[in-house]
Amino acid sequence: MQAFLEKFLTKNLIATLILAAILITIRYCAAYFIRKSDRNWSSHQRRRWIGSLRSSFFILILLGVIFIWGKTIQGFAVSVFAIAFAFVYSIKELCMSLNGSIIRFRGHVYDIGDRIEIAGKRGDVIDISILTTTLLELGTGPSKHKFTGRKIVIPNGLVTENFVVNESFLEHYYMNNIHVPLKIDQDWKKAKKILLAIAEEESASYIEKARKRIRKMERDKSLELPPVEPSVSIQMPSPSEVHLLLRLPAPTHLKDRLEQVIISRFLEAFYSTK
Repeated sequence: MQAFLEKFLTKNLIATLILAAILITIRYCAAYFIRKSDRNWSSHQRRRWIGSLRSSFFILILLGVIFIWGKTIQGFAVSVFAIAFAFVYSIKELCMSLNGSIIRFRGHVYDIGDRIEIAGKRGDVIDISILTTTLLELGTGPSKHKFTGRKIVIPNGLVTENFVVNESFLEHYYMNNIHVPLKIDQDWKKAKKILLAIAEEESASYIEKARKRIRKMERDKSLELPPVEPSVSIQMPSPSEVHLLLRLPAPTHLKDRLEQVIISRFLEAFYSTK
């Protein structure tokens, strides 16, 4: 096999040299004829013809080399393409993760301690590396503030392909929304007063700090943020139901406990005095 390969390469090399020698000789002869011709050509025309001749013979040499080495060039091109494709495919995820890290850093998308949701995964960020982000997973529905006990490691490349929801935009505070469903024949006005009174009492210890934080963010980011005082809105999802939606800020580390305390106190106060 090696002897055949050497013979094949030697044969092609000799054919290439012979072709190049013949074409170069013809080119020099043609150029000499153009220079010494008795035709009434200007120097500009002679230079143009010689330049065109040079380009034409270069193309002929190139075509001849391709014809002689066609199979070898084809095999080499296929090999180079396969290697390049494999290389690009193998580093695709790496490049996307590095690009995601740059986007996250420059855009201040999220940081350690933030609660985010990306590509259907939601949790608290506990670690960030150049290639990955680690989350402590949170549940869904009624357990949306409770940890599942699972750790999720996601590639930073997801930042380039998905929306990132950052629930920690207010930094140390989290806007908590608590739904309280009631039947239409229940005293929802009384329930609203009780729920609002409990929320104001539970948030009294930190509401002023939250208000200052919100004002600072409004100045720094030139935003007009909603007020932080607890508020209760009314929703009616069906003719037989009334939902009370309590909205109040909560310190990040207290949001789950605060929700449970408010709901427990509301149930005791509303149903015991009914």
